Amino acid sequence: MGKYIRMTKPYLVAVTVFVLLRFVLELVGVNENVTSEISLTRLLLVLPVFVGLRFSRETLGGLKEMVIINCLYVVWGIGLVIVLTLVDRTMQLGTHYGGGPLFPHLFWGHFLEFHAWSRLVRGRFCASMLIMTVLANVACFATVKLSNLGKTRAGIKELH
Repeated sequence: MGKYIRMTKPYLVAVTVFVLLRFVLELVGVNENVTSEISLTRLLLVLPVFVGLRFSRETLGGLKEMVIINCLYVVWGIGLVIVLTLVDRTMQLGTHYGGGPLFPHLFWGHFLEFHAWSRLVRGRFCASMLIMTVLANVACFATVKLSNLGKTRAGIKELH
């Protein structure tokens, strides 16, 4: 597991900074328009692109490693959200973390509800570790495939 933590260290740091920055800004009382732009959901959908680019450039392993890496930072991010939700509720701080559900984050969240797709469109879909892990892995896999496709076409152009 240490190998995967070393591989994901920059992503874990980025997720931690994002979550803590939003929490601190909300505690200080910064405008909601500013804090709403610091979105863990958006970050968890952008990080797989960088992971995919690393997998296409370096020899990091196969599909199993990719899934474990994506799962690791998703679990870390949503785990931080759960911890901050507990802190917010216990200390009654009044941030947005205190208003949402606590343990539905672990599996399906609100995915089965009708409005789940509208939440995805609005960028607030970080409702489930399972769903975010699946979305992260799909985005990462697509990035690897598209990157490799681009390398193949560039190699063909160089031959002519």
